[in-house]
Amino acid sequence: MAVGAIFDLDGTLVTFRFDLRSARKALIVELGRRGYDASALDPAAPTQRLLDAAEAQTPAGEESRFEDARRAAFEVLDGFEVANADSTELFPGTREALDHLLRSGVRMAVLTNSGRKAASAELERAGIGGYFEFVLTRDDTVLMKPAPEGVAMAASRLGLARESTYYVGDTPYDIQAAKAAGVRVIAVATGDYSAERLRSEGADFAVASLAELKALFEGLEK
Repeated sequence: MAVGAIFDLDGTLVTFRFDLRSARKALIVELGRRGYDASALDPAAPTQRLLDAAEAQTPAGEESRFEDARRAAFEVLDGFEVANADSTELFPGTREALDHLLRSGVRMAVLTNSGRKAASAELERAGIGGYFEFVLTRDDTVLMKPAPEGVAMAASRLGLARESTYYVGDTPYDIQAAKAAGVRVIAVATGDYSAERLRSEGADFAVASLAELKALFEGLEK
């Protein structure tokens, strides 16, 4: 049976650290500048939930106003992300894991909440773009993780059974999105969350690094 792996990018395949909280604060400021009540918005919340809160304030018939605000918010995030894309580094074992999966016939793609500009720059710097059949970013979906839309879109594009499709990510939001999309989750503890926390959030498997994917996928194929 064919197997697919959809990867998160930042914190999963590559190190990519920038001040996300400051980026979200700037996004909140932009929403406020555009007339939204941003007083209750929390920069610790996922970006999608900040946008959801703004959309909920948009009167019927003024959807284009929200779309303009959404595009402006993405431009704010692009600025932060692109400015830090040259700090990208592969996690140890990433290339070896991808080599093994490719040789084993595992079909691979990327789904990230990053924008297209930053994702392209990161993959080019890391030299791993060629492993993936396609890359989906927030610019390709209506809703970002933890919403399941992007994961579902990627799984459908791979054209594999959901039970043989795995999302590989490093946060509870990755787990939430994948579970809601009906795919299984391999959580990798290379970001801000421990393997124990990721298991408690519902990950089907939790590994310390991508180097463990070789043995894990060999077990899945038996």
